[in-house]
Amino acid sequence: MSEINIDTVKHVANLARIEMTDDKAAMAFTKELDEIVNYAHLLDDLDLSSTEPMFHALDLNNVLREDEVAEPLTQEEALKNAKTTKDGYFKVPKML
Repeated sequence: MSEINIDTVKHVANLARIEMTDDKAAMAFTKELDEIVNYAHLLDDLDLSSTEPMFHALDLNNVLREDEVAEPLTQEEALKNAKTTKDGYFKVPKML
């Protein structure tokens, strides 16, 4: 028996702020959404008893470098490659 009915589709459409006034379109979406849910139920048949739960498919650790204390740039070094400067600051076009 189908888990998805036209009322469910209209409710989901309302939550997504999609106007669903045409019953013919709602019926088409009902069929499609029901097929998607039924396909997802195929996962219920899998034996996952020996599978360890995980948060991410890839076993990644922190890939960032360690922070190292160093001397900061001087104002001249920071502005050295700037296209334009004014009074010791970066000069950029107005945004507003």
